[in-house]
Amino acid sequence: MAAQELKTEQEIVNKFQQLLEERNALSTAAIERRSEVAEHELVVKTLEPLDASRKCFKLLGDILVERTVGEVLPTVNENKNNLLSLVRTYEQQLEAKQAEVLAFQDKYKIRVKGEGENQAAPKAQAPGSGKQGVLVSNS
Repeated sequence: MAAQELKTEQEIVNKFQQLLEERNALSTAAIERRSEVAEHELVVKTLEPLDASRKCFKLLGDILVERTVGEVLPTVNENKNNLLSLVRTYEQQLEAKQAEVLAFQDKYKIRVKGEGENQAAPKAQAPGSGKQGVLVSNS
């Protein structure tokens, strides 16, 4: 992006939308991984108090495999830690992408419709204009 200057308004809008989509994809991936971490934590909490020799079952693909708690618990903990690491990576990438989006917004003076209007709207409205079903144009 730094080497290539965007010339038309459409190019700028397309690039901005692409940045927003990338940011949203990172956010979604981070949320999904956090959900998986929560599931792993639930499994760990369930298995920890049990005897290590107790029988349990693990789903591998489409096959249910019989194991012991002692065999499964370390694997679940390791998977949970790997997922936590992945979540941290996604969050770092998300912060970098958010900074990139904000820099792009500042550079091209992009305003997102609805952003910041909540603070200005009460001052700009006339006493009776807050009624439902009324459309007000600023032009």
